[in-house]
Parts: sequence; C-alpha cells; structure tokens
Amino acid sequence: MNNEFWQEVESLIEPIPKQDIEYRVYYDEHGAITLCTMTGDTPGNYLVVTKQEYDTYFNYRVIKDRLVKIDHDARYCVQLTKSTKGFPVVRGHAGLLIEDEDYTDREYYDRPN
Repeated sequence: MNNEFWQEVESLIEPIPKQDIEYRVYYDEHGAITLCTMTGDTPGNYLVVTKQEYDTYFNYRVIKDRLVKIDHDARYCVQLTKSTKGFPVVRGHAGLLIEDEDYTDREYYDRPN
C-alpha cells in the first residue's frame, strides 16, 4: 500500500519545467556593472555572460558593449621599513595606523628610499 500511495502522489504532482538560465550583467553609461540577474525582466543596458563571468562580475567592466577583465595589479609595490619618521603605527602592530596625536606607544614606518 505504501508504494501505491507514492505512485498516486507522483501522479498528482506536475513536473516543474526546466528553465533556461540567462546570466545577465547590467551596466551604466561609464561601463560599471550595477546589477546581476538570471531573469530577463529588468530594463536597462545588459550583456549576456557565462556563469563564471557572472560569479566574478566584480573583476569586469563593460567597454564598447564588451565585457573586459579589469587588471587589478598595481605593478608598483613599496615595502615599508622601520624608521624614525613616516607613518605612525601602534608599537608592535604595524597594521594599526595612528590618527590620534595623544597616543604615545608608537613606532614609525616609512619607505626605504
């Protein structure tokens, strides 16, 4: 009887039609991506993209109606070293910059050149 019950339940359930997903990125007049959707009911300029481009939309911008990967490499790195002047930080914690002039337990980091 249990098997008959589930067969009856399955006959009553309508199968859900498979939807074709269209990955879209919407962009403004400057090419910055402003919205990502998988539905086609939003007005505006958009491009249809792949799932991977959709998942990593923050690495792209739109130039001349094409998706272009942004180069985040600054190609300029400077290592800061301990110094007697430069950026004031909390002693022993170089990542904590000091903005308060009254803080006394400080050390300095500056560019080596």
